[in-house]
Amino acid sequence: MKSNNILFKGIVMSTALFAASCSDSYLNTEPSQFLDEDAVSEALQDPTKVQALITGAYMNFYNGGDYHTRHDDFGYPAIVITTDLLCEDVAYHRDQHFFCYDYQLDNRLGNYARTVSMWRQLYQVIDNTNDIIEMLKPTDSRPAPEGQLKSMLGQAYGLRAYCYFWLVNLWQQPLSVGANQLGVPLKTEDVYRPERVPVGEIYDQIVSDLENGYGYLKGAGLSNKGNLSEYSVAAIYANVLMFKGDYANAAKYAEEAIKGGSLNSKAEMLSGFNSLDMSEVIWGYSVNGETTGYYASFFSHMDSYFIGYGGQVGFRKLVGSQLYDKIDANDVRKKWFGYNDDYNLLGISYGYEDGYGFSDYIAGKFRDKYMTSDGADDPFTSDIIYFRTAEMYYLAAEAYYLNDEPTKAQDKLNEIVSTRLDGYTCSLSGQALYDEICWQKRIDMWGEGCRYLDAKRRDENITRSASVNYAADLRFYNAIDYSARDYRMIYRIPTVEMQNNPEIPADDDNK
Repeated sequence: MKSNNILFKGIVMSTALFAASCSDSYLNTEPSQFLDEDAVSEALQDPTKVQALITGAYMNFYNGGDYHTRHDDFGYPAIVITTDLLCEDVAYHRDQHFFCYDYQLDNRLGNYARTVSMWRQLYQVIDNTNDIIEMLKPTDSRPAPEGQLKSMLGQAYGLRAYCYFWLVNLWQQPLSVGANQLGVPLKTEDVYRPERVPVGEIYDQIVSDLENGYGYLKGAGLSNKGNLSEYSVAAIYANVLMFKGDYANAAKYAEEAIKGGSLNSKAEMLSGFNSLDMSEVIWGYSVNGETTGYYASFFSHMDSYFIGYGGQVGFRKLVGSQLYDKIDANDVRKKWFGYNDDYNLLGISYGYEDGYGFSDYIAGKFRDKYMTSDGADDPFTSDIIYFRTAEMYYLAAEAYYLNDEPTKAQDKLNEIVSTRLDGYTCSLSGQALYDEICWQKRIDMWGEGCRYLDAKRRDENITRSASVNYAADLRFYNAIDYSARDYRMIYRIPTVEMQNNPEIPADDDNK
């Protein structure tokens, strides 16, 4: 174990082949300024050099790259925790520590660490992918890549699309509110638009990237769950198409994504959600002793039974009682919650939860493999799961319903929930069917970063008051019941960006 791994610094891109820009004006106008024809030619002769860039992009996505500065900003997994805490299914009753300001809807201003870190992290990965695309895409003098290089190009397009999908939804209301809303700056391998490009045009770029990415990856299968594949890019595409209201194609791509895995057994459902080897996983990040962030990590904050902030330190993320109370007693997912003495191998005291009567809401869905597997040599080396086929079953069911295909919606819902609850059969119709699809997804995807985007897309209300275990101080922040499209659910443009980018006027920062 190496102690210097506690602070993430990401991949130093110069050692991978090229240097990366890290100035205050981090929306660099020349994203491929370090690429020359000789370097590109050399890389194309040795795919391992391109793979180093791919590896760096994935690592920066996972850990925040050069812009990780705190133990609550560690790349995409921190965005998952943040956005779940903006909603109601993850309750943070003792909100006096990392992520407390997010839970209070009070962490969105331009000079706040959360706002700056998410912006910088996502754009840094976009920089990485722009370099890869510039190197590999076909040109008049360069044919389309084949084999391994073709797959790498597809991965780069898919990852860039996913970063823009999050950027445009974190910094603006959904596409359905208006295609002309101010979006985010757009930077590709050959285009730089520093202004806030309209939301609709950002989606055009996302769709173009996904079509390219899926096209290059189609037929390659799923050889490594740590890389984007045709199935995980299809999953991204399905989510994007839901925002565009193209439900027929959303269902189509969700069905394609489902082909990338099989549904979990009940034993897997209780295994700790800490391994890419789970049957449902189609994309994630494999963590080891060299890449772990230790306390600055997802499992540090979400595992109630380990040594991290959400465990032994005491700032636990509970399940909202409203969600928990409606889970059938015979549903295997009910066992994700409630104090479990078999999990408490460290003898942690849960006196705080006991004192408030919250023991039933202690979460055990995520448990570090250091405590659940003999194969883990280091703590906090649990794999991070980005996409599961389970999400795609619910997305397909919702898409079928919205496309006026209720029988298909029922079938898809029954197919997955019956693996969680023996004998489950949904015969509901109309709004009741739709509500059941949405509700079952909220249960299954608890803590995995789906609720924020779903609630915004559907224009739902967040109702923390329906639970008994939300933090009392939320009343002070008017953060009990509110619309998922509340202005506090989108972020201001970072102050550093405003200072260095004259193309964004002072009054265009989401006040």
